Amino acid sequence: MHYYLRCLQTTFLLVCLTLTSFAQSPITGKVVGEQNEGIPGVTITIKGTTRGTTTDATGGFQVTAAANETLVFSYVGFVTQEATVGTRTSLNIKLVTDTRSLEEVVVVGYGTVKKSDLTGSVSTIKADAIKEMPVISVDQAIQSRAPGVQVTQSSAAPGGGISIRVRGANSINSGSEPLYVIDGFPMYPDNGAMGTSGNRQASNAMATINPNEIESIEILKDASATSIYGSRGSNGVVLITTRRGKEGVSRVDYEGSYSFQKIAHPIDVLNGSDYARYLNILEKSQGGSPRFTDAQISQIGNGTNWMDAIGQTGALSNHQLSFTGGTKATRYAFVANYVDNKGIVQNTFFKRYGFRLNLDNDFLNGRATLSNSWSYNRTGSSNVATDRGGPGGIIITALGLDPTVAIYDQNGNYNYPSYDQRFNINPLAEAKEGYDRDNINRLFGTTALTFNILEGLKFRTSLGADIVNANRTTFYNNYTYTGRQYGRQLERANRSVSSLLNENILSYNKQIKPGHTLDVTVGYTYQKENNQINTASTRGLPSDDPLSVNMQNGSKPQIPTSGRLDWTLESFLGRVNYNLKDKYLLTVTVRRDGSSKFGPSNKWANFPSAAVGWRVVNEGFFQNSGLSKVFDDFKFRASYGITGNSQIPVYRSLGGLVPYNYVLGNTLVAGYGPDRIANPDLKWESTAMLNLGLDMSLMDNRLSMTFDVFNNKTTDLLLDVSIPQSTGFSTIMLNSGSLSNKGIEFSTNYKILNKGAFKWDVSGNISVLRNKILDLGKSTPFFANSTSGHLGVFGSWVEAGNPIGTWKGYKYTGLFQTDDEGKSFAALAGYPKYEDVNGDGKYTSDDYQIIGNPNPKFTWGLNSSIRFKNFDFSIFFRGVQGNQVRNLQQSEMGDGVQKINQIGNILTDSWTPSNTGASRPVIDGRRDFISFRRSSFFIQDGSFVRLQNLSLGYTLPLHSKFIRTARVYASGQNLFLITKYKGFDPEVNNQGQNNLNRGDDYDAYPRARMMTFGVNLGL
Repeated sequence: MHYYLRCLQTTFLLVCLTLTSFAQSPITGKVVGEQNEGIPGVTITIKGTTRGTTTDATGGFQVTAAANETLVFSYVGFVTQEATVGTRTSLNIKLVTDTRSLEEVVVVGYGTVKKSDLTGSVSTIKADAIKEMPVISVDQAIQSRAPGVQVTQSSAAPGGGISIRVRGANSINSGSEPLYVIDGFPMYPDNGAMGTSGNRQASNAMATINPNEIESIEILKDASATSIYGSRGSNGVVLITTRRGKEGVSRVDYEGSYSFQKIAHPIDVLNGSDYARYLNILEKSQGGSPRFTDAQISQIGNGTNWMDAIGQTGALSNHQLSFTGGTKATRYAFVANYVDNKGIVQNTFFKRYGFRLNLDNDFLNGRATLSNSWSYNRTGSSNVATDRGGPGGIIITALGLDPTVAIYDQNGNYNYPSYDQRFNINPLAEAKEGYDRDNINRLFGTTALTFNILEGLKFRTSLGADIVNANRTTFYNNYTYTGRQYGRQLERANRSVSSLLNENILSYNKQIKPGHTLDVTVGYTYQKENNQINTASTRGLPSDDPLSVNMQNGSKPQIPTSGRLDWTLESFLGRVNYNLKDKYLLTVTVRRDGSSKFGPSNKWANFPSAAVGWRVVNEGFFQNSGLSKVFDDFKFRASYGITGNSQIPVYRSLGGLVPYNYVLGNTLVAGYGPDRIANPDLKWESTAMLNLGLDMSLMDNRLSMTFDVFNNKTTDLLLDVSIPQSTGFSTIMLNSGSLSNKGIEFSTNYKILNKGAFKWDVSGNISVLRNKILDLGKSTPFFANSTSGHLGVFGSWVEAGNPIGTWKGYKYTGLFQTDDEGKSFAALAGYPKYEDVNGDGKYTSDDYQIIGNPNPKFTWGLNSSIRFKNFDFSIFFRGVQGNQVRNLQQSEMGDGVQKINQIGNILTDSWTPSNTGASRPVIDGRRDFISFRRSSFFIQDGSFVRLQNLSLGYTLPLHSKFIRTARVYASGQNLFLITKYKGFDPEVNNQGQNNLNRGDDYDAYPRARMMTFGVNLGL
C-alpha cells in the first residue's frame, strides 16, 4: 500500500511539474543596443511557433510564454539572440551589431548585389521615406529623394499626370519617361496610352499602383545598371519591390490618414468695380464711351469671384490594412487599400481601391520556390476641363470671366457672361453640370518558379500579365458650353490593354576560390502588348441627365473611331560580376533586343556595357596610411555602355493607309491612299553613357556620401525630316541628329546623433544638369507644336546648340515713352519695346531670339528626422533653381488688351502719361497683343524652395496583448513656397509628358496645401 502511495505521489509531482512548465505567464522587458538605447520594432517570437510581439518605441515589450519556451529576438542589423524563459518574469536583452548583415543589398535588374560590390549608379528609396507623407502614386514619392531624378507634377488635379526625367531628356520626339519594373514586370508609364484621352491632360498611369505596398525603390541611372534592359534603358529604370511576408510572427497593420486641402496660392484678379474701371479705360482707348458710370461702379462692389465659386475644400482619405507573416515553408503578405481624394475644384475626385497578394511557397525540401505577386486595383475619377484652355477650360475662364455678372440670374438660372465677346460661359455650370468619369481596372502581377539546382546555381522562370480595362463617359448637357453648341453631347470611350511577359533567368553566384567571387546571369525574355480603343459619340439628346441617355437617343450620331496597336519585344541578356579580393570589381553586361516597332533592316540591336570598381579602403597602403581610421568605405566606380529608346509609335517604319473621297464620273467614290512613306531602315535611338563615381563612408558609417559625374550622348534621334513635295508628302521619319546630357550628382546621409533615446538623421541631394541639342542631321530648325493656337504663341524652338524646350521670340526691353519713339515700329507711347536685332526699324521674325529655358540649373532635396523617446519629427524641403516658366495664363488675362478680367495689379502697374515708370504696357485695345505674348515679358523665374512635408508623431506606450504598437501623427504638405513666379505654382507643365513643350503654364489646376492627421496600428 505504501509503495502504491509513493507511486501516486511521484506521478502527481511529475504532472504538476509538467503543467508548470506548460503554464504561460507574462514576460516583460526591454531590448537595447550597444549604447543602451531602446530599439523599437524588434521582432520577438516564441521559437517553433508563430506567436510573438514587437518592441514599442522605447524598446519595451510584453509577451506571454511558458517556462520551457525560448524567446527569439531579431532585428535588421543585429545578431539574433535567444533566451529561455525559465522562471523569469522580466527579461532585458542587449543586441549586438551584426557587421555582416549591415551590408546593404541593392536590387538591380534581374538580381541583387551588395552595395559595396555595386559598380553602377543606383539610388535607393526605402519604404519609410515613401510613407512620410500621403501620396496617391509612387512617382510622387520619388520627388527630390534621389539625385538626378526630376519629378514634375504636370497637373495638380486628383490623380493628375506626372512626368519624370532621369538625368534629363534623352530624346526630342520619343518617350523620355523611365521604365518601371515592379516585382520583375517592366512597364512604360505612358499616361496617354493607359487612359481614354479627351479634352484634358491625361491622368497618371502610375496612380493605379498603391505606393504604400512598396518595400523599396531603386533608380538605375547609368549604363552599367540600365543596359540589362537594353532598348528601354536610356531613360533610366525604376525598380520597385513590394512587401513580402517573412518567417515568424503574424502581423496585422492598419495605416489611416485624413487630409484637408485648400488652394495654396490663389491668383489675384480684378474685383467687379476695378474690372468696370478697366473696361472704361479700354473702351476709351478705342474711341468709345465709358461702359460704366461712377455710380454704377460703386454699386458693383467686389462682384463675383469665379474662382471662389468653382472652388471647395478638398480632402484626402487614405486607408490600408495589411496581413504579413508565415512559416519557414510559406510566407505571405496581403495588402488592401482605399484612397478617396476630393479635389479643390468642384466635381473633381479620384478614388482607388484594391489589394495585393504576395505568396511564397517552398517545396522539394527548400530546393524550389513558387512565388506569386499579384495586385488588383480599380480607380475612378471625376474630372473637369483643366490644363487645356479655350472654351470650357474652367480655370482660365474663371480667372478671366466678367466679375460684374452674378453666377445666377434673378430666377436662379445660370448667367452666361461673355468671355472677350468670343463665347458665353459659366465656369460653375461647366464644373457642376459637366459629367466626365473615368474607371480603370488593372490586374497586374507575376508567377515565378525558382529552382536551386546546385549550390549557387538557380533557374527562375516566370509568367506575368498586365491587364488594363479603362472606360470614360463624358456628357455635356444644355447648361454647358459644349452642350449648348450641339444640343447636348454624349461620348463613350473604352480602352483595353494586355501585356504578357515570359522570363527565363539562369544565375550562378559562388566564391570559386578564396578571394574570387563570380556572379553570372543569363536569360531570355519575351513580351507582347496589345492596345485597343473604341470611341462613339452622339449629339441632339433629349435629356440633361447623364444617367438617362444612351447612344441611340441622339439624333446626330457622330462617326465612331477605333484603333489597335500591337508590339512585341524579344530579348537575350547576360551579365557577369567579378569580385577580386573585395578590392577590384568588374561588371560586363550585354542585351540583344528585337522589336516589332522598327524597320526590317534594324529589328535587332545589341546594347553592351562595362563597369569597374576599386575598393581602395581594402588596399594595404590605404590601411597602413591611417586613412582606414577615418574612412569605413572608399570606392571608385567607372562605367560606359550603350542603351536604347524604343518608345516611338508603332508602325512608323511602315506606310499607312487612310480613307479618301474622290469624284469619279460625277460620283463620289470612297477609297484609300497612303498617309506616310515607309522607312525600312528605322532603328532605335541609342544613348552612350559615361559615368564616374565615388562612394565613401566615415565616422563608423554615420556619414556616407556619393558623387557621380556623367556624360550621356544620344544619337540617331527620330525626327520628321522635310522631303520634296513632289513625293506627295511633306515629311518622313528618319534617324537624324544627336543631343547630350551632362551633369554632376551628390547625395549624403548623416546620422548626427544616436545616443540613448535621441536620434537625429539628415539626408540630402543635389543635381546639376546641362542638356544640349548637338545636331539635327537632315532636319532643319523648327518650332514645336503650340501649346495654345488661339493665343498665337509658338511651341519651343528646336535648334542645334540649344537645350530642349527653349523658347524663341521677341526680347522685351521696356516701353516706348513717346509716340515719336515708337513711330517706325507702329507703336505708341506705353507700347512694349523689343530688341531690334537686325536694326531695320521694325519688328519681324528676324528679331526673334532665345528668350527662355525651362530646364533648371540644379535641383535639390533636404530631409531631416529626429526621434526622442516616443516622439518623432521629420521635415523635408526641396527646390529647383534656374529654370523659367512661360506664364501663358497671365499672357491671356494680363495683356491689357482683351475685354476679359485681368491680374489684380494691372490698373496700378500699367503705363499712363503720369506713370511712365510703370512695369506693364498701357491699357489699350488697339495694341498688338500677339507679339506681346510671344515676348520674354511672360517668361518668368520658376525657381522655388518648397516645404514639402512637416510631420510630428507620437508612439503610445502600450503594453497590450491586442495592440502591438500605436502611433498618431499630424503633418502638413506644401506648407510654404518661396518663389518669384506669379502663377499658381512654378511646378507645372501644361503638355504633360511632352519633351518639347515643357514649363508652359496655362489653365493649370491649382496646387493644394494640405494638413493631415493619421494613425498607425499594429495588432
